[in-house]
Amino acid sequence: MQQPSLVSGRKYIVFRALAALLALASPLASAAAGAIEPHTLRPDGSAIRWRLDVPDAREGRVGLIVAMQGSGCEPASEGAAIEAVRAAFSGLAVVTVDKYGVEPRPAVKTEECSAAFYRHHTLSQRVADYRQVVDSLRGAPWWNGDLLLLGGSEGGAIAAQLAGPLRAQTAIIISTGGGARFGDMFRSLLVDQMNQLDMPAAQRPDIDAAFDHARQNPDSTQVWMSASFKFWADALSGIAPVESMLKADTQFLLIQGGRDAAPIVQAARAASDAYAKAGRCELTYWEFPGLDHAMKDGAGGDRMPEVLTEAHRWWLAKRAVGGGAAVCGAHAAQTSGGASSDAGRAPVD
Repeated sequence: MQQPSLVSGRKYIVFRALAALLALASPLASAAAGAIEPHTLRPDGSAIRWRLDVPDAREGRVGLIVAMQGSGCEPASEGAAIEAVRAAFSGLAVVTVDKYGVEPRPAVKTEECSAAFYRHHTLSQRVADYRQVVDSLRGAPWWNGDLLLLGGSEGGAIAAQLAGPLRAQTAIIISTGGGARFGDMFRSLLVDQMNQLDMPAAQRPDIDAAFDHARQNPDSTQVWMSASFKFWADALSGIAPVESMLKADTQFLLIQGGRDAAPIVQAARAASDAYAKAGRCELTYWEFPGLDHAMKDGAGGDRMPEVLTEAHRWWLAKRAVGGGAAVCGAHAAQTSGGASSDAGRAPVD
C-alpha cells in the first residue's frame, strides 16, 4: 500500500509523514551516544535490520520509544519526521525496524519494492519482528523500563497489536482509525476515493474478488494495490486495532486529522466510542478538524512538530501518574466526534 500522498492514482492509505520516524543507534552498547545497526536473525535465518539511538550516558537510564512507520518499503530510519520526533521526545532512546525485504537506500531511487518484500512482508511479520527486537533489549543497562510505542497509519495498527504483548505503558497512534477491521476500512477508503474521482464503474477494481483471491492464495506474491496477496490475506484475517487495545492496560493517545479520508475519521471515532461503551478510560482521543492524514493543514503547512510536542506533554502527564486499567469517572468528556477519557483536543488547529 505504498503511496507518496493521500490520493495518488490507485495507491491508497499510507502515512508517509511518519514513514521512517527517526534515526537510531546502539542497542547492546553502553548508553553512549552513537549509531550502529545490529542485525538480529529471524527464525528463518534472515536478518532483521534495525537501529537504536541511545542518549548520552550522562542522561542516566532512559525510556524507550519504538517508532513504527506506515506502509511502503522505505528504510525505517529515513524521513522528514525524524527531527520532529527527536525534538519532541528528546532524552528517550529510539528504535526503528525495517520491514522484511527492505534494503538500504539504493544509488538509483525506485518506487519498486524488492522481491523479498513482496514475498515476506505482512502485518504479522512486522509484529513478530518488533517483538523480537524489543525483547532482545530487555535488561539493557541504559533502559529504565518505560516503553512508548508510536505508530502512524499502518504502523499504528502494529502498535495497537503490540501494546499488550510488549507491556507498553503508553502508546501514541496517529492517522490509523482503529475502530474498523483492516479490510473493511480499506474497502471503504477505496470506494470513497473512487467516488471522489468519479471513476466509471467499468474501471473500478473488484475489491471483493481481490480479497477472495487473497484468501484463496495466502502465499501469493502477486501485487494488488501496491501490496502482495500474501499481505492482503494476512491483513484480512486480523481484528480491529481497538479490539487489541482494549485487551491491554496501556494508556493510548489516538490522534486523528479531520481532513483525512472520511472512513479513517469514522473509524477513529468508533475506537473512541468503543472505549466509552466499555467504561474504560485509558484512551485519549484528539481530533484536529483542520489537519489531514499527514498532519498538514489546508495550506499545506506541516503541523506534525506541533502535534508531536503536544503528544509529548500527554506522555509526560501519563508517565507521572502511571499506567494501568482505569474506570471512567465524571471527568469523561465528549470530543469532536467521539468520547474520550481525557477532555478535548490538543491546541493545534
